Amino acid sequence: MPKKHPIRIDDLYKFRIPLEPRVSLSGQHVVFTVERMDKKDKKYYSNLYFTGTNGRGLKQLTFGKRNDHSPAWSSDDKSIAFIRKKETSSQIWLLPIDGGEAKPLTKLPRGSISDIKWSPNGKKILFLFHPLGKEVIVSKDGKIETPVYRQIKEIWYRLDGQGFFDSENTHVWVANGNTGSAKQLVFGDYDDMFPCWSPDGKEICFVSFREKNWRQRLDEQDIYRVPVNGGKLKVVKTPSGPKDGGISFSPDGKTIAYIGHDQPYKGWGEVNYILNTVNITGKRHEMFGKKLNRMAMMLTLGDITPSFVITSPIWSKNGKSVYYGIAHEGRHHIVKTDVNTGRDKINTPKNTVACTWSMDAHETVMVYNGASLESPDELFTLKLNTSETKQITRLNGRYINSRTYSVAEEVEFYNGKQKLMGWLVKPPNFNPKKKYPFILNIHGGPRCQYGRTFYHEMYVLAQAGYIVMYTNPRGSQGYGEKFAKAIAGKWAEPAMKDLMAAVDHALSLGFVDKNKMGVTGGSYGGYMTNWIITHTSRFKAAVTQRCVSDLSSMFGNSDIAWDLSWEFGGAPWENRQAYLKWSPMTYIDKCTTPLLIIHSEFDLRCNIEQGDQMFTALKYLEQDVEYIRFPEEPHGLSRHGRPDRREARLKFIVDWFDKYLT
Repeated sequence: MPKKHPIRIDDLYKFRIPLEPRVSLSGQHVVFTVERMDKKDKKYYSNLYFTGTNGRGLKQLTFGKRNDHSPAWSSDDKSIAFIRKKETSSQIWLLPIDGGEAKPLTKLPRGSISDIKWSPNGKKILFLFHPLGKEVIVSKDGKIETPVYRQIKEIWYRLDGQGFFDSENTHVWVANGNTGSAKQLVFGDYDDMFPCWSPDGKEICFVSFREKNWRQRLDEQDIYRVPVNGGKLKVVKTPSGPKDGGISFSPDGKTIAYIGHDQPYKGWGEVNYILNTVNITGKRHEMFGKKLNRMAMMLTLGDITPSFVITSPIWSKNGKSVYYGIAHEGRHHIVKTDVNTGRDKINTPKNTVACTWSMDAHETVMVYNGASLESPDELFTLKLNTSETKQITRLNGRYINSRTYSVAEEVEFYNGKQKLMGWLVKPPNFNPKKKYPFILNIHGGPRCQYGRTFYHEMYVLAQAGYIVMYTNPRGSQGYGEKFAKAIAGKWAEPAMKDLMAAVDHALSLGFVDKNKMGVTGGSYGGYMTNWIITHTSRFKAAVTQRCVSDLSSMFGNSDIAWDLSWEFGGAPWENRQAYLKWSPMTYIDKCTTPLLIIHSEFDLRCNIEQGDQMFTALKYLEQDVEYIRFPEEPHGLSRHGRPDRREARLKFIVDWFDKYLT
């Protein structure tokens, strides 16, 4: 029997992550994307794969060092459209399913294609396209050159992970499925999203920001209809509020389902996104799922499992029900709601974390890419008549069988009367009679959740000899609006009390060394790490990642953080005391904990200036602090940064804690 090895940092290159499962209309097959990291090239590659929904007949459809994604079945199940991306250009390609080479369909100029969907009759393909701005200069090797200057006129001029906006917008287009000739249907200085076909193929529905000064009103999205050949837009009147959770037509074409809410300009995540339906004329708006009291978005965080991915609501064949997803206590379930009775039914088993999914035309089976504590993500089928699930891929089976590790254990504990949930990972050869160093890991968001995912970072830390705990304090999703709203206007509380209760619970187990405890977290987790080390000295080392240190400066230096005014009762000059009170920098002179700061130089969400402030202040105060800056990387380094930089980040974290805790 082959010898098993501990989980390692460079296991990143062994993972095979299935994404975007698309079930054929017949329900017999599923096409999906498999993403991998290449150590030599320091890049991500993705190819298309195919298997039966019975789990048999797995085969690879596209090969090589490609970036193929977004597969879509034709209406006769005979071909697959997909997007192939190359540097600054992407095109729609077609692949015959019964054999033959993939061929390019479109010949669009440089730009980005997304969200492709075949028309009901299989003659056209709907998609979103963002052409590269005419002012953007591309070098001979296909890369964008740095401009002489950037002239900024709008408040929203950049986005983390994407960079600075150019002069073009993302709009609805349609291509001929035979010739590839493409036509833009919608125009203007606005962006479109979530396009979908009407069942008769005569109309397209989409979401857009089209209010006056829309860049400052990002919570006021509307639904629009446009004829398939272009023409005048019709707005579908709905309550004001965000609608960025996807939309879809009912089978009879009379009703639109969407995921959103009707309370704009609240702190992000305070109000649950729920299922809504509205007549295409804007009448009979209804809301569903309030009794569930759960957020209808995929907000379970991990470094392998995709988060913030969206599956638009799916109508049942008879138009009486809608399927969609909810975050629930570290899980993500697929729910079926009867739009006549309002009755909700969770269709997935208790411990499911379903990321994205699709359904066949006969409403017999769904396929979803699912996470688990034991293994990197795989594909699962869900039989809709019995709710029976079955794992149909084992892309990471060989890897899992070659590793020895203790699977994360789910734990429950209390802070007074408040019930809380977390996960505990133990080191190899764990001995309950020994005392181990301990690391508390805090999630970002703030209103996201940790859950039942294979979290590589947690396992790496445990393999290094630590007891690792990660938890969902108040402010997290998955436990209802009251739980999520608890930190509104006061980010650090009661989260601080809940996190300390988690530490106390770990200590009560008898195998944690109270004198060798560390704390880390990213984004809001970095904020809470900063808050903790400026309010207690119980931790002997800390690592703050992509952090927030000063709320006032973040208001102006983040890509979207002017929305802090909704969270803290106004802009910094309108409620200065609140911004001071809840900023860790206000208390920086109280910090004595050795601190490693990790930040990305192209982080536009929590600007690197936030890390700069922590480092400069602590150096000025002659405290023990070091600073690691990653060039070119955005906010999501830990999830999708350049592979070698992901490796380096994990090594820096382990080495820092080893220096002070072992």
